[in-house]
Amino acid sequence: MFSVPGQALQARRDPATLAATAVASASFAAALAVAAQLRIVLPFTPVPITLQTLALYLGAGWLGRRAAFGGLALYAGLALVGAPVMSGWRGGLAAFGGATGGYIVGWFLAVAILTRWLAPARRSWRALVALLAVASAAILFCGALHLGLLLRLSPWQAFLQGAAPFLPGDTLKILIASAVLRRRPQPGAGR
Repeated sequence: MFSVPGQALQARRDPATLAATAVASASFAAALAVAAQLRIVLPFTPVPITLQTLALYLGAGWLGRRAAFGGLALYAGLALVGAPVMSGWRGGLAAFGGATGGYIVGWFLAVAILTRWLAPARRSWRALVALLAVASAAILFCGALHLGLLLRLSPWQAFLQGAAPFLPGDTLKILIASAVLRRRPQPGAGR
């Protein structure tokens, strides 16, 4: 059944829909904050391994565009104002601008990629894995670029400290997220 554009806009403004989106966004922000604390500190890089990218892939794929961007914006906003939501219970402008700040910027790009192309990619396991790999590459690129600029590293050193250590774990996270999202029914188009 086709809907009139005005009806779709009205459905988005429905208080129940807005409340559900707000709850989903807050839950996603909380999941990112919890996943930040599940970390492994590496001696050769200032960036720890966390489960945040897995939470990001699942949140973007499960919740849809509006709730995913809302939750990510809430998480980033909380981090900026000093809430201890970042890895190691840190927060604030200094923590946000520190070694991991570039990855958070990359998350916005990754969510845009995932929420735009996830529905067609679900039709094929390979397409879904490739899409998640592109999202991961966007995160790692932004993170390594920021880390390299922050620490004045050569491009090779930035790659070795900001991307290479995370490739095995990201591969595993991509496979897990692909398995979960492949079985997930497509979220509503208005989200």
